[in-house]
Amino acid sequence: MKVPWGEWSADAYPVEPFVYEVVADGKKEFYQAAWDAFRSDLHMNNINAKIIRIPVVPMSDDEIKAESIAFKLGEKRDYPETIKEFENNKPEKDNHIKSKPNIKFSEIMNILAIVAWLICMTILVIALIISNGG
Repeated sequence: MKVPWGEWSADAYPVEPFVYEVVADGKKEFYQAAWDAFRSDLHMNNINAKIIRIPVVPMSDDEIKAESIAFKLGEKRDYPETIKEFENNKPEKDNHIKSKPNIKFSEIMNILAIVAWLICMTILVIALIISNGG
């Protein structure tokens, strides 16, 4: 990748030898750092989101063949320890952040039915007391 800087330009490579593709709901986003992919809106807001690691370091033909054979055989590659925490796990919910209660329409209707029943019973009891007292 060429990076311009004033009148100069230079070859630049990602910090990691991979780019990370986040895939969910037919959308794709690419990130140069695993952390950015992990914390992206597409990954955080979709349960079925997947993070795919794509090697971007130029390789020899022999290395490309070896990687493709290893991939086909399902071999787990040995990546740096710092990457293992990004195995497509969702972060735990922060207990300090207040979330909106998720109230469904049916729950509201049940509560309103109970309130209406209580009002009717109260009116019935008051009507019985008034009719017996008079």
